[in-house]
Amino acid sequence: MSYGPGPGQPPNDGTGGYLPPPPGGTGGYPPPGGGYPPPGGPGGYPPPPPGGPGGYPPPPPSGGYGPQEPPFSMGAAIGAIIANVLAVCVCWPFAIVGLILGIIGAATATSSPKSAKTCTIISWVLFGAGVVIGVVYLLLYGVGYMGTW
Repeated sequence: MSYGPGPGQPPNDGTGGYLPPPPGGTGGYPPPGGGYPPPGGPGGYPPPPPGGPGGYPPPPPSGGYGPQEPPFSMGAAIGAIIANVLAVCVCWPFAIVGLILGIIGAATATSSPKSAKTCTIISWVLFGAGVVIGVVYLLLYGVGYMGTW
């Protein structure tokens, strides 16, 4: 039993109801090398702007973003100045250099926190060295003085 095409339907010619491709043989695609891909990128859109997704420019290498140095506390520099002033009064020679470095540390605290921290640490180290040398000197002098009795 054969069920042929019904009324108003195309005849069954082996194409499954689809029309044959147009003459030219490319199957509806543009010919190779003839403008494909279209100018400006795929889909006819212009190329994306440089700088990554979203068109945003890349962040500057070190201009305001990312971790920054915390500001230097003036307390350590002021403490070093006071300690070295007292050490100068006791005639410790290291205290003069420590006092100068403490002043430099306090003066550069806002403009260069790293150098201010370095100067203040060196100032405290010199103060500590002066204290150690002073204590050793007093112990040796005291023992020498006590031995002469």
